[in-house]
Amino acid sequence: MKSELAAITELESDPKNASAETAPPRTRRGKRRSTQATAPSGGAFRFFLSKSESNGVPVLDREFTNEPEAIIESLKTGKSYFVISEWKGLADLSKKMPLIRKEVVTDRKHNLD
Repeated sequence: MKSELAAITELESDPKNASAETAPPRTRRGKRRSTQATAPSGGAFRFFLSKSESNGVPVLDREFTNEPEAIIESLKTGKSYFVISEWKGLADLSKKMPLIRKEVVTDRKHNLD
């Protein structure tokens, strides 16, 4: 015969007997994809429609301000679109060993016509 303490311990450790009050509430969280995840603010990405006469070499046509606009225009015209990120290399020579890193270019002064 089991002691009362052993029986209580066994009931508490059994997940089937756990009460709803002691169990944490379950929530359902779905992952939502947004354009913010693929195109962060700050001008890191630029969106272009391709020219139809590209012949395998990427030739950029019209630029769009965001990816949804580029997707819609791609759907309307049947052309593909390009997502370009612009970076520049920087060297940090302040320490004993030089550190090379990359930095996103945020200005849109460049004209890729």
